[in-house]
Amino acid sequence: MARIPFNLSFGLIVLPLKVEGINEDNFRDLLVALDTRASTTSIPTKIALDLGYDLSNAREEEILTGSGIELIKRITVRKLTAIGEIVENIDVLCHDLPEDSIIDGVLGLNFLRHFDVNISFSTGTIELRPR
Repeated sequence: MARIPFNLSFGLIVLPLKVEGINEDNFRDLLVALDTRASTTSIPTKIALDLGYDLSNAREEEILTGSGIELIKRITVRKLTAIGEIVENIDVLCHDLPEDSIIDGVLGLNFLRHFDVNISFSTGTIELRPR
C-alpha cells in the first residue's frame, strides 16, 4: 500500500510520475494530473523520444481534446511509477499539452485500474492498494 499527500491549490490532483525509457537507467520525472476521465495515461511526445521510444511505427489514433480532435501516437513504455506503485509494459499516449500548462500529462485509468484507489479530501492523501 502506498499513500502520498496531494495539494488542491491548482484545482487538480497533481502527482509525480516516473517514466522509464528503453534502458532502465534512463527515466524522466514528470508532473501529471490524476484524471479519472482519461482512459489512458499521457506523456509529452518529446519525453517519449528522449527516452528512446520509436514513434515512427507507433499506433495512431484520434482523441477529443478541449481544442478539437487531434491525431496522437500510442506506445508501450517499460514502466510507470506513481503514488509509490509500479505498472510495467503499459500503453501511454504521446500528447503535448499547452506550453503554459502546470502539468506534463495525465495519469489515466489504465494505470489506476491495477489498484484500489482511495482519495481522502479531508486528509489530502491518495492511497493505492494492489488488487
